[in-house]
Amino acid sequence: MTSPPTALSILTSLQASPEAVVRSLMSLRRTDVPILYLHGAGDEPPRGPDVTAVETEATTLGGMIELARHAEPAGLYIWIPPGVEVDADGLAPFLDTHRADPDASLIVSDYRTDGRTVAIHPLTDDLTEREDFGAVWAIPGRFLERIGGADPSLRFATFYDLRLKLMEHGHLARIDRPTHTVQPVQRDETARADLLFYPGGGAYGGFSYLFLDEAEEREIEQVFERCLKRRGAFLEPRGNDAPRSPLAGGDPIATVVIPVHNRARLLPRALDSVLANTLSEFEVIVVDNASRDESRAVAEAYAEKDPRIRVLASDVNLIARALNMGVRAARGRYIAQLDSDDEYVPHTLRAIVDHLEANPPCALAISYYELMDEAGRTLDEFGVIKHLEYNLNNILRVDGAGALRCWSRAVIEEMGGFNETDFPNYGEDYDLVLRVSEKYRVDRVQKVLYRYRRHPGNTDALREPYDKIRAKTFARTRAIARRRKLNSVAV
Repeated sequence: MTSPPTALSILTSLQASPEAVVRSLMSLRRTDVPILYLHGAGDEPPRGPDVTAVETEATTLGGMIELARHAEPAGLYIWIPPGVEVDADGLAPFLDTHRADPDASLIVSDYRTDGRTVAIHPLTDDLTEREDFGAVWAIPGRFLERIGGADPSLRFATFYDLRLKLMEHGHLARIDRPTHTVQPVQRDETARADLLFYPGGGAYGGFSYLFLDEAEEREIEQVFERCLKRRGAFLEPRGNDAPRSPLAGGDPIATVVIPVHNRARLLPRALDSVLANTLSEFEVIVVDNASRDESRAVAEAYAEKDPRIRVLASDVNLIARALNMGVRAARGRYIAQLDSDDEYVPHTLRAIVDHLEANPPCALAISYYELMDEAGRTLDEFGVIKHLEYNLNNILRVDGAGALRCWSRAVIEEMGGFNETDFPNYGEDYDLVLRVSEKYRVDRVQKVLYRYRRHPGNTDALREPYDKIRAKTFARTRAIARRRKLNSVAV
């Protein structure tokens, strides 16, 4: 009786051109790892003693993985997508890592593409489907057995589902050198992902979830919800009414808080857009974040002409601190955020305040928005950004809830404000959305009330990609712990 191989490389013809299969197959034949080739009826299987070809009727990656698991038991399964070229010694590091680190439930590596080396930095507690884990994955057979194998019913989210489950039973091991080459993705030129400035996979980078096919989005959501339930972090909606600050005579109902750092050129557009609003019972607090240009002077010139505008100054450039300064100085019942390079539309404040006043359980109202370029031209190719994927649980998977964000000031105060310690300059609003949503209702106002300017000087463009992912992941990790505690108390 032949003993199971220590490792098995898996290649499939599913959703692949013959040329891509041949390219991967030829590279695998330079390695010492046996090859299992899974192909559909009618496909010509490769010849040779180093290849076991199995015909299958499976039409999903999960079905292929399950066939491999039952047909050819192995200590380590190494999945190679068609078209990927494995180095001559490219699989050896996976075997070495598996032997040296038996508790690793998933092994991945750096790779090459488009003439450059991509050093991946996957975070083991990342809950999104968009982080780069490389193209070649090695999964120990015992961990695949432990999670019950792959789900053959999934059409889009097989590997996302596998990763979430595997990370619940072991840890990730990364090989910090390239082991394979991935063919460059031919991107749709109309996507213009560079204008979104957020790292991640897909034509639109980390914001690709905004443009998923409805069926794909729903399947990914279902996989994620099942993950939250396994981890005890799935929440049911709560029916608490959100507190409201009382208004004294003459107080504005809304306060617009605008942090600004070196935006003297764009700040007037932001301020003019607020002043053009049909609701007049508002105030604007501009918090200058240690600007080195004329931003503060621009804001003070506006304040001299309109008493509804006040200017505060911070000696350090920290967004969370600036927002908290604005909230503490505010007299309005509601706090509306506006970035200094973005704009409102004329009915923004009227629509958002009317919604909050009519819905006592709502602690935070968020609108639709549109993207514009530096000159203010609408980026029609992106359409209206609606964040329809938002719900109480899926917010932990996606990277935001949208704009405009208008909060009950009393709720911000109850939560202790924006977290200046853990999220001083990025992710502070995402963290607060998560905390608020765990107790109160977050509503979507189905109107375009915000214009989001994308330009090279945008904060997202200037921030290090890894720092952005790490901040959002940290916020999610903290939220998971809070949710587990909430559920244990509820039980």
